[in-house]
Amino acid sequence: MDAIKNTQHIYDLVELCACKGVRHAVLCPGSRCAPLLIGFGKHAQIKTVSITDERAAGFIGLGLAQQTGAPVVLVCTSGTAGQNFAPAVTEAFYQNVPLIMLTADRPPEWIDQWDGQTIHQQHLYGDHLRARLDFQAGQDALRQAEAVVDLAMLPVAGPVHLNLPIHKPFYPQGLDEVHFPVLEAKPPAKPSVVIAEEYWAALEAILQTAKKPLVVAGQQRLDKKLCAMVAQLNLPLLGDIISNIHPGAEAIQSADTFFDSDEDPLQPDFLITIGRSVISENLKHHFRRYRPMHHWHIGLGMVGNPFQSLSRIIPANPYDFFQGWLEHGLKPQGQGSWQAQLHQRDRQLRAHLSNCLQCNSLNQFTAIKRILDTLPECNNALHLGNSMPVRIANMIGLERAGSEVWSNRGTSGIDGTLSTAVGHALAQPDQLHTLIVGDLAFFYDRNGLWLNQAFPANLKIVVINNRGGGIFQLLPGPSDQDELFDLFTTPHQRSVKLAAQEFSLNYFHADSLPELEATLPAFLALPKPAVLEIPVQTREDEHLFHRIKQRPKK
Repeated sequence: MDAIKNTQHIYDLVELCACKGVRHAVLCPGSRCAPLLIGFGKHAQIKTVSITDERAAGFIGLGLAQQTGAPVVLVCTSGTAGQNFAPAVTEAFYQNVPLIMLTADRPPEWIDQWDGQTIHQQHLYGDHLRARLDFQAGQDALRQAEAVVDLAMLPVAGPVHLNLPIHKPFYPQGLDEVHFPVLEAKPPAKPSVVIAEEYWAALEAILQTAKKPLVVAGQQRLDKKLCAMVAQLNLPLLGDIISNIHPGAEAIQSADTFFDSDEDPLQPDFLITIGRSVISENLKHHFRRYRPMHHWHIGLGMVGNPFQSLSRIIPANPYDFFQGWLEHGLKPQGQGSWQAQLHQRDRQLRAHLSNCLQCNSLNQFTAIKRILDTLPECNNALHLGNSMPVRIANMIGLERAGSEVWSNRGTSGIDGTLSTAVGHALAQPDQLHTLIVGDLAFFYDRNGLWLNQAFPANLKIVVINNRGGGIFQLLPGPSDQDELFDLFTTPHQRSVKLAAQEFSLNYFHADSLPELEATLPAFLALPKPAVLEIPVQTREDEHLFHRIKQRPKK
């Protein structure tokens, strides 16, 4: 019974996680983490996913938590294993995703004693956490753990870390020795947020003079009711593709080309921001130069100030705020000409984009346009890789109101794009998930294909292969570095085909636009996991990119 004596507090922690709403645990194999593997593997309410690579596991857990909206546990052994969760933890911090890291550790007396897999683990994730705890058996251990686990969800979601020093022995004689306690713990209840009357008085005062209000949406989940609420208030709404505002019929999606910080006179006098980060550098530069008289941000949790103009923060859910606005009967005054000006510009830019894409050659722009146009009308998720895929899709925009867009724009890294999409697909097996990713991001994260179980059949991976970091050919700095240019682009001649074969994925290939158009329907409809490789030339992308950026004359 020594093993159970040493580890019962860990089985108690597993039960606590289940009581707090954890239904998925991503487990990385190891020995020191054996009690955690056994506890989660034996628990009837928690589904487990076994992943060998901890970095991929972290992002798969991120995807599971994003898709379900529930906290997801990540488990690993001691040593450097937990450090490999760090990229996913950081992304979760900036996207408000509830991850619970449980890292097995060696007893503290063995740290710095040249003992294997023994490092300083208490502060692995720095400031990118909601809370942390060194969890050991003791009278108050479970109460302390409950307080930390609650912080993964409230007041705003985010990652928490529990480090678990585990003494030997930790393998029970049999699984029948493992028992979970009966706990009264329940998932934390969301506190009601009341918007103070002072905010409504301030809003009413602003609306007396503001003639040019504008709502700019940053990255957020698809919320059709929110879009409808903004439209009901007759407020112009603009955002990137990751803001998921495309269900709004009047929403302006051309955020990247809409403003020009060098010459454009369009300047709202009342800017309202919701969501988190925006993709468009043009948008950021414009509002930093042409600052609105008033800038309110509506949201909970950490609030950034990318436009350097923030004047007031309303700590509330955006939907609740706009609903309260409607209930108070407050209306913008005399903004008809402003609305007309915005929508005229939007129509002009959409026509310009359509004209630019009227070509029959295969490049990143035409390929991504065809993919977006071929997605089902409803019940599907679109995942966009960082670097060129998310930028090009952002320029093109999305017309499928039933598609929800996901991208790792918390930190904008390429390290977990594929793995995150895998997590989403595992969480929602009845929904089509389509990932558009660049070749470097795909190869960098290919261990996301390595599951110790069946790969999700509902995930379709499109790899735009431009043989390196094609984005650097579009940037004036790297492209001017002559013989050092290859250090930026990392050119290669690799094909996705061998990776598909290695992981038993169905492989498709398209060398021309007609071939792509003929391939896409069958590829997306295939009831098996599949990869579609699209080789493109960067020179044509460069020409088209600059043509789109050259907005039509007013």
